[in-house]
Amino acid sequence: MKESDLKKNFLTSMRGSTSTVSVISAKSDIVRHAMTAISVTSLSVDPPSMLVCINKEASIHGIISVDSSFCINTLSSEQKDIAEICSNSEEGEKRFQNNAWNEDGSYIYNQESLSALFCECTDLIDHSSHTIVIGRVSKVLNNSDLQPLLYGSGKYLN
Repeated sequence: MKESDLKKNFLTSMRGSTSTVSVISAKSDIVRHAMTAISVTSLSVDPPSMLVCINKEASIHGIISVDSSFCINTLSSEQKDIAEICSNSEEGEKRFQNNAWNEDGSYIYNQESLSALFCECTDLIDHSSHTIVIGRVSKVLNNSDLQPLLYGSGKYLN
């Protein structure tokens, strides 16, 4: 199979998968960053750990390093607007116009999300265009009465 066909077929295959939508948030000094992500998964329960894949071209990529803090905000079905804002080309504070964003020490999180997992980066694994970030979970906030925002077939699903 030609390389171009392989990539096209791979993308088509991945669009067939449905994923929960998250926003990864972090801050450095006074600059806050957030990006929409669907490549997020649990890694282990002991210790509680998560795995996140971040494109090296994303602005948040440069501020996540070993021992840095970040938050995985699992979006609710009511937060499609946040997913769209954090995935478009507008960066910086425009991504934080929603009043549900809060800070807790070195973390920035969305209190209205389905869940917020507060993580400390324990490892970075370089892989092609992305970095695999492993985060040890130190705190979790849940809004169990909400439903998750899903992404599949190239669009947000409610």
